Amino acid sequence: MKRNSINKLRNAQGRNFAPVAKTETQPLRSGKKNADGIIMQIAKAYKDRSRKEIQTWRLALMAIDHIETPRYNRYFDLVEDLRTDGTYKTQSLLRKSATLSVDFQIRNGKTGELNELASKLFQQQWFYRYLGTDLESKIEGTRILEFLSFDGHNIKFDVIPPRNTVPSQKRIYPDLGKDKVFIQYDDPIHKPWVIELNPDNPLGIINDIIPNLIWKRNVSQSWAEFCEKFGMPMVSATTNNNNSDHIDKVEKQLLSLAEASVGVFPEGTTIKFDEANRTDAYMVYSKFIEQNSNEIAGVLVGSNTLGSDAANRSQTEVHERSLDYKISQADRRDIAFTVNDQLLPLLQIQGYSYISDDDIFEWIESKEEIDLVQFWTITQGIMNQYEVEQDWLSETFNIPIVGKIQQSPTQIVAQLEASKTIEALLKRTKNGTTKQEENNPTPESWKRPDYS
Repeated sequence: MKRNSINKLRNAQGRNFAPVAKTETQPLRSGKKNADGIIMQIAKAYKDRSRKEIQTWRLALMAIDHIETPRYNRYFDLVEDLRTDGTYKTQSLLRKSATLSVDFQIRNGKTGELNELASKLFQQQWFYRYLGTDLESKIEGTRILEFLSFDGHNIKFDVIPPRNTVPSQKRIYPDLGKDKVFIQYDDPIHKPWVIELNPDNPLGIINDIIPNLIWKRNVSQSWAEFCEKFGMPMVSATTNNNNSDHIDKVEKQLLSLAEASVGVFPEGTTIKFDEANRTDAYMVYSKFIEQNSNEIAGVLVGSNTLGSDAANRSQTEVHERSLDYKISQADRRDIAFTVNDQLLPLLQIQGYSYISDDDIFEWIESKEEIDLVQFWTITQGIMNQYEVEQDWLSETFNIPIVGKIQQSPTQIVAQLEASKTIEALLKRTKNGTTKQEENNPTPESWKRPDYS
């Protein structure tokens, strides 16, 4: 560990943290590096991988709610263990894909001009990784990002292990066994290097479905044991020979025939094997797993039909629109707030001078909201009565427009003759209608005769 990092930890006494100045960094052109990275101070510790119960989740929440020394390591270890669920992974990936499938840009909020240099900086691998981490924080809880180096478009960062963080106190514990040694990550000295994602919901929306994930896993495990025990018939052998070599030979032959239950019994022994022929077992396990899978999908993407084979097309399209135009738009809005409020100022501090205070990050959602063909139809309708900027047309529809087409004299004469022909036809039609009305006058209304 570097000397400056050691001094930092030695100065952490009790609940107060004495800040230590950051090591001097090199100019941006030669690569700016975080010499006192917090990530380098994190000590590895044991993680519980045993079977989880609801009590495990409750104890984790109790540790978080501790007044003096709250700890999140149990909770985030539980989340990391449960995130291997198939439904959870597919629905999380679906939500991420729906949210991050929209393009973005950096634009000056006052002039409206596009900042091409900043936009190119963000169109790099590091920023897409940042977006994925930001969205992950909304699902799984607060994430602390620490930037490690800045070298032009090559920006590196790492995620502080969530189990070592205490978002409620804005602290990072490098060693969870030492309560008095911590790093206050909201200290101003860490502002050029550290960003906190989703501080308002440190547990994430996964906390609402942790019971379902636990129940689903345990019931699936019980079903697997049930299939192993009762899925194949029992193979048995009866012998009156008590010789151990003979019994071992019979047992070996039985094991070569069967994969599940086998047995060697003395003559006269009766074994009763109750097979589960009823369908109740299947319905109990399958329906319980299906119910919990639906709950997991509903919380993550708003419905359980997007990944279901039994869903009809109309329902799927409705739920797909809910995901695209409601849930994903809300996620993109929150990401934009974080980028504008934290990431852009951090990049300015790190020397990216072409990013100004007026620049804003925004998503380009017009193509997601309306089909391009419909957009062109609307544009044509507007162009019939109003003038539209040529640059906007070229940029919107990605068509290089050189200028208006110049009509030749022959084309102008042809248009005039066509106009005269149309006028003559209209007059002839009008005159024909008038003559028909004169030849066929409208009959007078019939009056009832007076017979008095």
